[in-house]
Amino acid sequence: MQRFLAFLFSVAMTLGGYAARLDGDSKAAELLAQARAALGGDSKLSKVQGLSCSGTLQRALGDRQITGELTLSLQLPDKFLRSDSVSPMGDAALVVTDQGVNGDKVLRNARTLNTPPGAVMRLPSAPEHGSEAEAQLLRNSRAELARLTVAMLMTAPASMPLEFVYAGEAESPDGKADVIDVKGPNSFGAKLFLDKSSHRPLMLTYRGIAPRMVMQTQRSDAPPAATRVEPGSMPPPEQVDITMFLDDYRTVDGVLLPHHITRSIDGKSNEEWTFKTVKVNPAFKADTFAPVK
Repeated sequence: MQRFLAFLFSVAMTLGGYAARLDGDSKAAELLAQARAALGGDSKLSKVQGLSCSGTLQRALGDRQITGELTLSLQLPDKFLRSDSVSPMGDAALVVTDQGVNGDKVLRNARTLNTPPGAVMRLPSAPEHGSEAEAQLLRNSRAELARLTVAMLMTAPASMPLEFVYAGEAESPDGKADVIDVKGPNSFGAKLFLDKSSHRPLMLTYRGIAPRMVMQTQRSDAPPAATRVEPGSMPPPEQVDITMFLDDYRTVDGVLLPHHITRSIDGKSNEEWTFKTVKVNPAFKADTFAPVK
């Protein structure tokens, strides 16, 4: 992970930039074709309609690191679910969160297990149906689906058409990378960095919402409980610079896929995903992407 962080901090954007944009889409298309060839080729990647990635999660919570388990379920063109199980209070409590999208439906659920006496875990409530909060969450989840599809499969999901434009070259002591601007609806934007030697994706940078978890101590004799934070009861989420680093590529059913992904927020490491199992075109259960009743 440190190698990729060094790449980010020392990066010198030579963004041969505006002149390079004269070639624009054709240069970007050439680079994407090289990347897809490096990951297994069009014939194999085009057959990937679903991914399931399961493993461990490490996340920064203030000045502490918490660990847990993570599963990403992705079914093209428009289904995505992220499921986390973390223990922010050591082994005393388990917080399980599910968040994603199924077409035009938001998927969101949160619950706690084994909450210790005197502690209250404040969990975000599902937004009211038809509210602006629900619409924003839907946009965020669709954007996350698009980012993962671009970063791992070098393509845009059919549910979210994207534009790819060559942005120039980045250089660091570790090597050089080609940079592609990715743009889409609802102000979607990202920069995709491709290693010039291997053509594999190195990282994806974008503006997004910083994840957060709130804990408080209950000062009463009432039984401990998980409480849900109603929309509007907390400060609005903050937009931050996020970088997703991809490495530890391994072949799964003929497709080269990253088994280690880290995320930094404003230059500081925030999350680390280490996948133990990655499946291509898994048989998802019928209720995997079902909204919570």
